[in-house]
Amino acid sequence: MLSQAMAQRIEHWKLADLTPYPKNPRRHSDAQIARIAGSIAAFGFNAPILIDSRGNIIAGGGRYRASLKLCLETVPVIVLDHLSETEKRAYLLADNKLAELSSFDDDLLREELAGLRDADIDLGALGFDDSELAVLLAEAEGPVADTDADEEEIQEVPAEPISRAADIWCIAGHRLACGDCRDRDVVHRLFDGARANLVITSPPYASQREYDPESGFTPVPPDEYSGWFRPAAENIAAVLAPDGSYCLNIKPHADEGERTLYVMDLVIAHKRQWGWRFVDEFCWRKTDEGVPGGWPNRFKNAWEGVYHFCRQPQIKFRPTAVGHVSEDCFDYNAQNPKSRSGSGLLGAGARGSAAGQRSVVRQMRTGTSRASRAPATSSKSRRRQGKVRTPHRSRAR
Repeated sequence: MLSQAMAQRIEHWKLADLTPYPKNPRRHSDAQIARIAGSIAAFGFNAPILIDSRGNIIAGGGRYRASLKLCLETVPVIVLDHLSETEKRAYLLADNKLAELSSFDDDLLREELAGLRDADIDLGALGFDDSELAVLLAEAEGPVADTDADEEEIQEVPAEPISRAADIWCIAGHRLACGDCRDRDVVHRLFDGARANLVITSPPYASQREYDPESGFTPVPPDEYSGWFRPAAENIAAVLAPDGSYCLNIKPHADEGERTLYVMDLVIAHKRQWGWRFVDEFCWRKTDEGVPGGWPNRFKNAWEGVYHFCRQPQIKFRPTAVGHVSEDCFDYNAQNPKSRSGSGLLGAGARGSAAGQRSVVRQMRTGTSRASRAPATSSKSRRRQGKVRTPHRSRAR
């Protein structure tokens, strides 16, 4: 059955006889079409367009548009005459979506790019933009040794500042603006028509700290924070590439023994009011004590939230590039001999069988939590005592 569904031959059709599918939800930017055209010019037309017997394009809309750009008269096609009308529509989506599920091994990618560059292959024809190539090839070269052994001398702060509001400094290929990121004019002058693939912002706290009055920032009441931040989110949306990501790092402070909610309000506003997609939440672990430590009336966490937003489902994201090997990172089981924590919640000594521990139970009372060994009691006795003891292994979550 499968052999009957395999393409038997490649045909050459006139480009004028092909018709794009009008309901194809896949969108190709002009920049992407230019790259596809560059690839065809450099390597040939090696991936035929998939059509039905009437010339309707099922897959290969980007190659079709690139062919128009190259003024080709004929193109290679494969006729899929074994699909029903419904199957054609389904395959169109599958062909686009399945390609998104793969990812690069960045180490091998860097190695291949460096080798092709040394072989005088035009890397611009591979589909990577200049910024991606710059990063990948720089990492392939490895760190550059610092030939200047002398530490750079830090000059005294001048009485009359050199940098002023609205200045834009160009530093080794980077651009730095002196101004308010909520100011649309400042942001647009900084980007000068360019788009950001990744935006990371860590805005000031609402009213948790006192800031230098000369900075121009006045602490914002928590219930006004989302409104204050909205212009910054709008500016990010204006300069972010369609497949780009935006990460917001901020942590709410605690007041009178409880966390304030303005950061939750801010995250919800991004999603429900401002049209952002909430991809996920990450933890920035700030200390070696990732497990919460104790305050008189609550646990105190040792991390800050990083909230990941984007504008469309398809984004550039390489999880393997930002991951690292970690042993027992998430195994905070008190019975695990290799588990480590310096926070005091699990202690810093040996674990499990290494410490000669046996089964542990947790006793819960109003306002307290402690691990202890206790004999089993009947449910009737437990109800009479007004507390519950659950035999299990103590685990920090």
